[in-house]
Amino acid sequence: MTVDFIGGLVCLDFANTVGPRRSRPGQAAVDYLGGPADLIAWCERAGTIGTNRARLLLRRAERHPAEAAATLSRAVALREAIHAVFAAIADGEDPPAEALAGLQHAYAEAMAHAELVPTPEGLDWSWAASTDLDSLCRPIARSAVETALTADFGRIRKCPGHEGSCGWLFYDTSKNGSRRWCSMRACGTWEKTRRHG
Repeated sequence: MTVDFIGGLVCLDFANTVGPRRSRPGQAAVDYLGGPADLIAWCERAGTIGTNRARLLLRRAERHPAEAAATLSRAVALREAIHAVFAAIADGEDPPAEALAGLQHAYAEAMAHAELVPTPEGLDWSWAASTDLDSLCRPIARSAVETALTADFGRIRKCPGHEGSCGWLFYDTSKNGSRRWCSMRACGTWEKTRRHG
C-alpha cells in the first residue's frame, strides 16, 4: 500500500504517512509505515535514497530485525514530532515544546553525520552512502528544520477533509495562496460533490 505525495515538501509528505489524522466514528487511520520495508520504500519513492541503497538497506533490515524495528520506532517518533509542529503552525498556534525538542534532537543527530561538500550551485550538506538504517531519517529531519526556519508559515496548511476528517499537511504553492485541500482527487472531490450534489 502506498501513499500519495501531496505535501510539497519531504517533511510534510512524511508527516502524511498516516491518515486520516482526524478520523470520523467508524473510520480507522491507515499507517503507511507498517514495517521497516515500508519506511525504506517510502524514502526511495521520496527520492531521499536511490534504488541501490534501498536494496542494501532492505537487506540490512532483514538481517538485523531488532535494529530495523528500533529505526522504525525513531522514524515514527520523528513523523509525529513533525506533524505536531507543522499542524500547530497551520493552526496559528505555538508548536508543542516536546515536539520541538524531538525535532531538534533528530536534526542534531542527522547533522552530526553530515559533511559540507561542493555542488554546481555552491556548497551543501551531504551524507556519505551508508547502510546505517538510521540514515533514512536524516534528510527528513533536515527538511523539517529547514522548512521551520525558512518557509512562509502562512502557506503551511492542514486539509479539513470530509467533516474535518483529514488533517494532512501541505505547503500551498498556488499563486494566490488559495489551496484548501490535500488533493482534489480525494478531499477536494468530496467537497465539490457535496456542493453540487
